[in-house]
Amino acid sequence: MNRIIILLFLIADILFAQDISSVQNIIDKNNNSKLLKNASWSITARYLDDGKNIISYNSNLALAPASNLKLVTTATALDILGKDFRFETKLYYDGEITNNGVLKGNIYIVGGGDPTLGYDLLNGSMSLEQLMTSWVEAISDLGINSISGNIIADDLLYDRIPIPYNWSWIDLGNYYATSTSALTINNNLYFLYFKPGDKVGDLAEVIRTEPTIENLKFTNYMKTGKKGSGDNGYVFNAPLQFDATLRGTIPKGKNEFSIKGSIPNPPLFAAQYLKKYLNANNVSVLCQALVIDKEKEYKHEKLIVKTISPTVEDIVFIVNKKSDNLYTEMLLRAIGLKAKGEGSVEKGIEAVDEYLKNNELSADELLMHDGCGLSRFNAITTNLFVELLTMISKKSYFNEFYNSLAVVGDMNDISSYSNYGIGTAIEKNAHIKSGVIEGVRSYSGYLKDMNGRTIVFSMIANNFNGSGSAVSNIHKEIMISL
Repeated sequence: MNRIIILLFLIADILFAQDISSVQNIIDKNNNSKLLKNASWSITARYLDDGKNIISYNSNLALAPASNLKLVTTATALDILGKDFRFETKLYYDGEITNNGVLKGNIYIVGGGDPTLGYDLLNGSMSLEQLMTSWVEAISDLGINSISGNIIADDLLYDRIPIPYNWSWIDLGNYYATSTSALTINNNLYFLYFKPGDKVGDLAEVIRTEPTIENLKFTNYMKTGKKGSGDNGYVFNAPLQFDATLRGTIPKGKNEFSIKGSIPNPPLFAAQYLKKYLNANNVSVLCQALVIDKEKEYKHEKLIVKTISPTVEDIVFIVNKKSDNLYTEMLLRAIGLKAKGEGSVEKGIEAVDEYLKNNELSADELLMHDGCGLSRFNAITTNLFVELLTMISKKSYFNEFYNSLAVVGDMNDISSYSNYGIGTAIEKNAHIKSGVIEGVRSYSGYLKDMNGRTIVFSMIANNFNGSGSAVSNIHKEIMISL
């Protein structure tokens, strides 16, 4: 009997060594290639049940993770905010309503940090038009038909630093680098429509924006690209500025083509849009749309309406499935407010560090400059990612976290990985979060081996010499081997 047990252990060790060898062979094959020989590359894979390492290659090298960083932010949000937490946006008035329906006072839109406000990306959130309709109806229900004062946006719940300090200039002004505010609306983006030229190289004419952004002006250098070349256009514009520059190309062959830009001042836009909607619906506004300049106390009896967001669980689902940067940055500020009393990037990062330390993870293996991973200055080890994912597996919110990850090769999944890995061992098996910015490709998540054991893994490559898709293919090969 003892000999049989010893033999079984020997066979298990041999098979385990073969598993390690197959992954190591992929690393060895690519490590000295033109693509990766001068890159920084890290891979960690470990069994979830006993923590046994399968591969540990440069595991303690701190690298830029791109959107893989969202795993850290969303895990902290589920823990600190709670999966059932909802944000609230409130409308108040001050002054008095006369018998003939004149509000001798102002309307206030008080932001509560809701990233979903006025954008129906997920169930339970309203589109911009639906939101405005609900607000106008609530104001009209008070008997108001005229407002002698202003429509004032209150965004003071969070700090007024709209973006992290070290985001790249090429990103600012574009939809994936929208500014953050306690009063976010319409995902803080607009669609910018062009009429392509007849020939490649012709100027692409600006037609309109949807929705209309008051006072936004464009210096247009956008060219017409080849048919089928897609969106290669960029909006260069800093937050709170209304003079944008357009560069790049959009494809010819269409009557019109749109790209997405970042609303320069979302709170101001919210006030302006509500004013416009009121005027269009027989509630005249006689003064201006403004952003508040100092804190104000609101009386409960003058609450007009309260708009409630979907849950943090639902928001985390979108963050990790769709890799939404704005939602993530808003969660980070909400974490800072809840844990540290200040809705800022800095306090959010402090709260993340405490979350890691409280769960006996090494915060020293993380350098965090934003919540979403857009900053190239972020750095984290694959070892910490694997330890984080292992720790989360024991938490009460694990199912919510796990279900937010992209399901590889699942055509019903809303992520961009529904066609990835089809026909391989990772199809409908690997649950992942990816990360992509210039010079960065990363994957972290969970998968099961051929015996049904769960493997936790993380892979990050920085500063490779070639295409990101080539690096992603190598990472896919490693996942399949695992």
